[in-house]
Amino acid sequence: MGDQPFTLQPRSAQRRGPQSITDFVQRINAQPGGFRALSSADIQRRIDTGRDDGPDTDVDMTGDADARDDDAESDASPDDANDVAAAREELLRAIHQTSQTSMFALDFVSLLLSKETPATAVTTFSPGLRDMVGIGTLGATMLDAPTTLAQSRVPDNKMVAIGKRLMDLNKAADTALAASKRLQREIGSETRYWSEVLGVSEAGWQTFRLPHEPHTLAVQFGFPNTAPELKDSGVGPMRRAKDGSVRLEHGRMGGGSERLQVRILENGVVVGRSSPPRRLPLDARLEDRVKESRDTAFAQELFHEISREGRNKLDRFIRMGDSAAAYALDATTTISIRLVGPSEEEAAIPPTPQDTVANELCTILCLLLSNAHRANDLRRSEPAAAKGQTPTYFILTPLVSYYKYDRAVQRCAQSLASLVATLRSAGLSASVTMKEPALTPPPPPMPASTALATLLLRPPMAQFDLSITRSARMRILLRSAPLAGAIFSVSLLPAQQPQQQQQQKPPAPAATNPLVILDLPASEEYTDLDSLLAYVHGTVPRVIASAFSELVAGPKAPVVPSTDNSEGRGSMWTMVADNTGIVDWETGGDYGVQFGLQTDAETGQARLTAEGAFGGEAGKTVQRVWTWPGAGETLGAVVERVLRSGPRE
Repeated sequence: MGDQPFTLQPRSAQRRGPQSITDFVQRINAQPGGFRALSSADIQRRIDTGRDDGPDTDVDMTGDADARDDDAESDASPDDANDVAAAREELLRAIHQTSQTSMFALDFVSLLLSKETPATAVTTFSPGLRDMVGIGTLGATMLDAPTTLAQSRVPDNKMVAIGKRLMDLNKAADTALAASKRLQREIGSETRYWSEVLGVSEAGWQTFRLPHEPHTLAVQFGFPNTAPELKDSGVGPMRRAKDGSVRLEHGRMGGGSERLQVRILENGVVVGRSSPPRRLPLDARLEDRVKESRDTAFAQELFHEISREGRNKLDRFIRMGDSAAAYALDATTTISIRLVGPSEEEAAIPPTPQDTVANELCTILCLLLSNAHRANDLRRSEPAAAKGQTPTYFILTPLVSYYKYDRAVQRCAQSLASLVATLRSAGLSASVTMKEPALTPPPPPMPASTALATLLLRPPMAQFDLSITRSARMRILLRSAPLAGAIFSVSLLPAQQPQQQQQQKPPAPAATNPLVILDLPASEEYTDLDSLLAYVHGTVPRVIASAFSELVAGPKAPVVPSTDNSEGRGSMWTMVADNTGIVDWETGGDYGVQFGLQTDAETGQARLTAEGAFGGEAGKTVQRVWTWPGAGETLGAVVERVLRSGPRE
């Protein structure tokens, strides 16, 4: 009921006139003619008539009088009688409702009074309420005058109320303290997170927000020239852990550290390996973890480029497996390249001397990839550079080419040294000199990796000056050829002039290289060492024959033509048609000495031979072969013996 006072008045009767404009319109339309029959004069007349009837006349909104004078009442319509009956019924209903409400109120007051004055309240108590509830069951004086028991409980209730308030205050304090601690932890976590991120940024690493996760920071540790399929491996989201530290995610790398490992195998047994990666401690700094991720991404890209180059460019030399690339140095030695993770077992393997070579090869591979990145940057910076896919990097090609070139230089040096040793064992003044340009440090603008790559891609030419005799001299130049080893070029050098013993003697005439006289020009280029050695070995017998032929014909020849024959004539020594020996032409070349140079197929050692045919006792022809090294005497002594023991008739 709100603030309305308690009342026993009956409800107001419902108005008989139209309650709304809709009801009014309906009533007008119900009359004959509707709105068309109405006029302002008729309405004014009805209003005036209603005023003349007095205030006791009930007029509806249509202007019709509910009551007429006594003469008009007899002429009232049946509808007016029905309205009067309905009004009577409504009035009686209101009276009955008011009576019931009054009885309920009387019973309620009597029930309240029956607690204090039951004798007085019984006189107004209804029998039905008395039988249902009883006397004295409800009182209204309890709040104003509490009982003794209630008064004894007031202090306890106050203490309970105070305790409840204290508990609520403690709970609020605990909640505030927990919120404060949580806020402090959040502040500490945020401070630690941002301090680590700031440390990474100050160290030079690029940090940015992920395009698809603007609320997440990431660090870029990859390389701009990486292949498209490895781009995502160079970005690591930096998410905050529960303790506030940065949890660096590795994207496609899977979170594991990997390194490129070079292994050296001999007959399938590993004899050398590069160092495996070390496992980072769990409490490693974020900068160290970013570096580790950078090294892992670099190793993965390096192995990817090695695999792509091995399949596309070096399929003749590199054998690609499921997880390794292998290159056979020779029949027994193989170099294997693969990606490995931290391993306690490999870390416990004792080092071997070949580990140094494997580590050097691994470092060179990394430097070559860095140089390839730099070269690609320079290429892309040029205005006319073609845009598109990154070309295949040359990582293994320089190493294979350099290895083949180095093997060619070593084989050439060994072959020439073997030849010189053989000639010296025969008493000839042969020599070989090897010259290589000195390695100079790169100029200041050039980084070390570029200088190393330049050395591997374009090794310096090797030069060999070979002297078969003092006058027969040649120069051999070796330059690198990609994947082919070396290309050899030979040029003839002028003869070495003899040294003057006394100043007063006139100078000796200039000597001429016998290779020019013998018309043995070298080819411009030799694509393999066997072709070069075939030319060199072919010139040695001719140079020796030419040298001894000059001694025989010279005025101071140590070899004297033979004269102890029956007719008292001397032998006529001359060179054979292919210039590889000296024979007596009068006897058809049956007597003389023939020179040759072969290579031992098993040891590769050069063998110089002298096959002599000369006159012996009782007019018999003696044939003998001397081989150096191991002949026991010099070639000059052998030639002198053969030529002195010429044909005897």
